[in-house]
Amino acid sequence: RDVMAGFLGKATRGLRFPLQLGRRHLTSEISDSLVYRIVLTGGPCGGKSSSLKHFSAKLTEKGFDVYKAPEVPTILLKGGCNYPGIEGGDQLIDFEEYLMDLQLQMEESFCGIAESTGRDSVVVMDRGLLDIAAYLPKDLWQQILFDAGYTAAEFIERYDMVLHLVTAADGAEDFYTTLNNDARTETAEQAREIDKAILELWKEHPNHVIIENSTDFNGKLERATAAVIEMIDNEQ
Repeated sequence: RDVMAGFLGKATRGLRFPLQLGRRHLTSEISDSLVYRIVLTGGPCGGKSSSLKHFSAKLTEKGFDVYKAPEVPTILLKGGCNYPGIEGGDQLIDFEEYLMDLQLQMEESFCGIAESTGRDSVVVMDRGLLDIAAYLPKDLWQQILFDAGYTAAEFIERYDMVLHLVTAADGAEDFYTTLNNDARTETAEQAREIDKAILELWKEHPNHVIIENSTDFNGKLERATAAVIEMIDNEQ
């Protein structure tokens, strides 16, 4: 890496965004609105997209504006970025740090826009900041956190709810597929491993809801939506 490339990398990575913890309030003379942050996560092929559509309709019926922040790794991969691989060394660290930057920026932008309306809103993140660690060796993740000046606890406190939809590869194996997502390449075994890693990363969140494959898919969607509505009702 030449000197100019290193300089540009450091300069760009210095553009950090402040952490906002938990639910964000917007108060004015005529409104007292709330913006709820929900992480929608889980292993591959867990039904996140279908669940998001399902509970968004219910939230809209209750009068909430719903914002949907897309999955950042998918944005990067579909935009031409190449994942360096688990043995990518410095290139892998750079990739994940820039991914973190984009995740932070996207969350702040979506929540800021939601706040600006003065309306009660729910911002759903398709994966949260801790999900990054599920695809990294622990030592590299700790290095990235240290370099960025963040802690895992800060990331946990950032969200009001973590909704984990367990991969179909765990309990609904016949329905596991990679055909409905070009960015999904994991085998069923790999999907189960990622799912367990994500569960472990978020286990300290006080509102960590796990939706397993204990019913048919429609039942899974209903249970996920019920959990979201319950969280909103309890907080209001």
